[in-house]
Amino acid sequence: MTPARRKPPTLVIGIDFGTTYSGVAWLLSGKQESIQIVTDWHTVNNYRTDRPKAPSAIFYRHLNDQNPSWGYATPEDDSVLRWFKLLLIDEKDLPEKVRKSPQVKAARALLHKCNKTPVQVFADYLSKIWDHSHPQIAAAEGDRFTDLYPLHFVVTLPAIWPVYVRKRMTEAMQLAGLLSLTSDGDTKISFISEPEAAALTSLNENAGRYQNEIGTHFVVCDAGGGTVDIITYKIESLEPFRVVESVKGDGKLPSARLTLLIPAGGLCGAIFLDENFGKLLDQKIPHGTRKKLKRQGIQKIMRDEWEQAIRTQVYKPVVDQVLELVKGQIKQVKAEHKTPPKFVLLVGGFGRSQYLRERLQDTISNKISVLQKRGGDPWAAVLRGAVLHGLSRSGVSDTIVVDSRISRFHYGTLVNKLPFNPVEDDPRDREYSAYDREFIAADQTEWFAQIGDPVSAYKPVTYKCHQDLTSPDQVIQVDIITSESSTPSKRYDESVKKLCMIKASKLPNWADLPKQTNEDGQGFRHIEYDLRMISDGSSLEFGVCYENQSLASESIMFDSTSQPKAGKSKVTARYGVPMEDAPDAPVSVNEAPSDDSDDEYETEEGGYKDESSDDSDSATRMNCDSDDD
Repeated sequence: MTPARRKPPTLVIGIDFGTTYSGVAWLLSGKQESIQIVTDWHTVNNYRTDRPKAPSAIFYRHLNDQNPSWGYATPEDDSVLRWFKLLLIDEKDLPEKVRKSPQVKAARALLHKCNKTPVQVFADYLSKIWDHSHPQIAAAEGDRFTDLYPLHFVVTLPAIWPVYVRKRMTEAMQLAGLLSLTSDGDTKISFISEPEAAALTSLNENAGRYQNEIGTHFVVCDAGGGTVDIITYKIESLEPFRVVESVKGDGKLPSARLTLLIPAGGLCGAIFLDENFGKLLDQKIPHGTRKKLKRQGIQKIMRDEWEQAIRTQVYKPVVDQVLELVKGQIKQVKAEHKTPPKFVLLVGGFGRSQYLRERLQDTISNKISVLQKRGGDPWAAVLRGAVLHGLSRSGVSDTIVVDSRISRFHYGTLVNKLPFNPVEDDPRDREYSAYDREFIAADQTEWFAQIGDPVSAYKPVTYKCHQDLTSPDQVIQVDIITSESSTPSKRYDESVKKLCMIKASKLPNWADLPKQTNEDGQGFRHIEYDLRMISDGSSLEFGVCYENQSLASESIMFDSTSQPKAGKSKVTARYGVPMEDAPDAPVSVNEAPSDDSDDEYETEEGGYKDESSDDSDSATRMNCDSDDD
């Protein structure tokens, strides 16, 4: 008997792209070693620094600069593009104070001057940080590591960010060439939320301290340069060590810029609120003197005067925001589980601040400990957690397992309800179905996951659907919708967003499907299928399954992209129907909805399709019966 061929180890590479600083770490699966972190960053004067991260900054000298400066090698002036991570978010989705902040405005102005999109800038930065990381990985794993091992990139992102950012980050990875490094194309990319990555690191390093602590709730506060994320877990088991997210997490984009400043002396926790600090300098330094100061002079004042009685004035507004988030999370745990969390873990660059820890401990009960590691470890916690997540997903390490997570949104699909009920249904949704010979309520929502519901990492949320097919080549297409309203709408309105489309073209054998006939003698086939949703930490995967066999592609096609749109178009909807509302009548073919929409969908070829070009005859709408007979 030929021995089974061993699966080659996977090289897991974590990328923590932060608002102010970014880093790269790696580990070859199966190696009994510590996670390796890229260091030795270049600086302006060609010196090297062994800090675990480099500034998220890039400097284009001219419009078509193909070799921009980046990281520590950028000049200390206002022509350097910083904070471009926040530009990956649509402007309308940013908090007003962030959107109008001088730093974000400056970043957008520089972006326009460079004639680049946020995705292109991110790709340029990724290309640079990878060019720096590659030799260090090759020195440890061999020059041919891209030929020898499958690659698994794990990218971190804030838990509170819109889901479309994941798509844009993937595009940037492709533009930077990171997804085509291996000779056989065996490269995988996944995402993890920053607080979960930080929690994995903290739990992995301190697993021994949780003995006999099953049922303990604890809060992880990931305070970074641009975002603060809060997440709470409950310990479910010790061997293996398993946790579940116990309440819905929270987060915030600070209302003004935070910059992490680490001077040569290694001052820990030196976080500055630039806008508040600038106002303070305006009060302390004469206008003429301040005007003469260069950026380097301002940075020197920040370092030298930090401990001279100004810390509280600068820190307090931001620390107060963090305290409110943590207190809100503790209150939620008490309300839902009748017990307080046992401790709060502080991680992230801002999480190293002694002042933050002292304020937090003074604010919450003494029965709840505030735990904090000093030095560089908390700063790189998210980075190491990304690698741990990749090792777990590769089936190599299950030391720490997150069994379930709490849904931040409502998730559902769209259906047509028949007959139209003038008492319950909105008259704007009233449409006549020539096939069913009656009026229907079009574009009604059916929600299969609610805000606050636990979503298992292993057992998918399953929603029973069915559809009536009129031809063997018909395709099942299901729109996945989402809402963050406290009470989700019963109809497709402005509070409901299309998240993705699930398309299943390889259907079961036509002859094997049950045959039915309508009142006019028209025949059709009936198919029952499952719509499934599963969470991997920061992203959701949806699928269409028939008798436990996948019918749909695993890829998720997001509405929002970084590509410019041609204009508003009508969306041709194709819907699944819940079994409990299953219709007695067959499919109805109608016109596309009258609602204008900006939505575009990605085609199988990778382009973008304007759905207004579809023929209305191709729009198969599924109906569901009203409960009123």
